[in-house]
Amino acid sequence: MMTTRHAASGERGQILVLFTLVIVLVMGLVALAVDVGVLRNASQNLWNALDAGALAGASQLPDDGVAADALANQFLQENYPDGIPTGNVTVSFRCLIGSVGGSPRLSDVPAVCDPGPGAVWTSNSSISVAICNPGPPENDQCNTIVVSGEVTVPYGFGPAIGVNEGSTGTVTSAACKGPCGSPPENPVDIVLIVDRTQSMNGVDTANARAASHSVRTMLNPAQQWLGYSMLGPSNSGACITRPAGAIGTANAPADVPRWVPVGLSGTGAPVNQDYTSGTSTLANAITCYTNSSTGTDLRDPIPMATYLLNTTGRPGVPKGIILMTDGQPNNSTIPPANSNYCLQANQAATAAKGAGIEIFTVAFGLDGANNPNCPDGSGAFQGRKASYLVARMATSSVDDNGCPGTENDDGDHYFCVPKTAGASADLSNAFKKAANALVAGTKLVQLP
Repeated sequence: MMTTRHAASGERGQILVLFTLVIVLVMGLVALAVDVGVLRNASQNLWNALDAGALAGASQLPDDGVAADALANQFLQENYPDGIPTGNVTVSFRCLIGSVGGSPRLSDVPAVCDPGPGAVWTSNSSISVAICNPGPPENDQCNTIVVSGEVTVPYGFGPAIGVNEGSTGTVTSAACKGPCGSPPENPVDIVLIVDRTQSMNGVDTANARAASHSVRTMLNPAQQWLGYSMLGPSNSGACITRPAGAIGTANAPADVPRWVPVGLSGTGAPVNQDYTSGTSTLANAITCYTNSSTGTDLRDPIPMATYLLNTTGRPGVPKGIILMTDGQPNNSTIPPANSNYCLQANQAATAAKGAGIEIFTVAFGLDGANNPNCPDGSGAFQGRKASYLVARMATSSVDDNGCPGTENDDGDHYFCVPKTAGASADLSNAFKKAANALVAGTKLVQLP
């Protein structure tokens, strides 16, 4: 029979065993609580770093996929404590466009982005996305960057129960630049300046109308105000018509309506209309304008558009001009010495840029034999091609002496569109690319 002393000793032994088990259990719970918290914190840090990398990379799209990749990696490493192992990060690119009825809105390609041949689209009710062909230059046509990463976290208490580390799993962030399948959201005031001189007769004028309508219908009147300027000057009325007699003057504010016959339009704008409507003042003006018998004056529309933007545009809102021409300047309201019409045009563009206006230029058909010399008898543009002037008038350009093609992969403000069988689509794409660049912002997106 067990004595009382022996019974008490046995109970103490059992309690010691139970106490040890409880201590192990408590240690395990502490390890679980602390280390899970560490893992959760690492996951949040990883999300934040990937978001920062995606937004930074998207800022370089669609112009430079290589720079986008490098910047994304730089920012995610800088925003994650102690960095992420390089092998744990992947960067890829997508083309994100709108969706209509669950199908891709292919009219956005290639003006918004271009995934390359054989694209396979995945859509939801609002957007469609396709993987871009790997590597440049294909990535230079895509507007969305996808950054993925995974981090392994060493545990502090976990080894006590045999668990040394945990993984965040693969975390992914995506960012897009531009409209991203929906109406553009960034406010901007824009004036289109469109050539309608005699060299733009027939199909060229039809193509210019189509390009103008493509910008009118893609922008958002609640955010982007849009004005329309003609080259040469105009008479006001139900439709834009050419003026009678000489080219006249270009003195603000009296002559502004002659050079910008449709003022800034949009919600709350001086022309307070939904310009995307086919019956708006802007739509009617684009549809029915006539060609001008005046010479090509590239100087005078620019200060008139600049005055309009800076006096009737919204304070603090970015401002831009998109100018299209198919020839060299040969006229001006101010007779220049030595016929330096190109010099005058460039001086006007330089002044507008100095006033904070971002200028995109579209050289239409200025290639080969159709790229005449400037008439300047002296100065920096003497003997230079018309395309050289149009490039210099843009805010930035890397193409000086011709129209190398219909692409604008270099990310500058100068576009070339040859007058070929596909000129209508090419001109519309150039106009829309310029407008997209003016309204482009970056945002995180959830891909289907």
